[in-house]
Amino acid sequence: MTLTKRFPMLRERHDLVDDFFESFLNSFSTMSNLNWTPSVDLEETKNDYIIHAEIPGVEKKDIEISVENDVLTISGEKKERVQSKESNYLVSEIMTGKFSRSFRLPSQINADKIEAKWDNGVLTVKIPKSETAKSRKIQIS
Repeated sequence: MTLTKRFPMLRERHDLVDDFFESFLNSFSTMSNLNWTPSVDLEETKNDYIIHAEIPGVEKKDIEISVENDVLTISGEKKERVQSKESNYLVSEIMTGKFSRSFRLPSQINADKIEAKWDNGVLTVKIPKSETAKSRKIQIS
């Protein structure tokens, strides 16, 4: 039985390939302080629209929620942890920096009654529908 080498050119140039992957991985270590986007779930109930945004590692005081021209915006900043002088990061994958996420709202909401809750790194924003936007059954006469 004969074994065939796959990709012999890569084996011959393993230094080049190693350098490529090392530079690629190092590019991720410099990604802190970039804008990032929190993941969200958006749901609709009979009476409300609800946004759940995962924002771990951010303090409640560093989050802002605003509504302007039928657009709800969640923004803030995830601050970089302070590194001690006695240590060096070997891998740094935790995103830090400013974030912002906007949602165009239907015009039939009750903006004055929007509520927000913060629990264990998840922001929940409850946007009540106005009475005209709620579905209802129509009786046939």
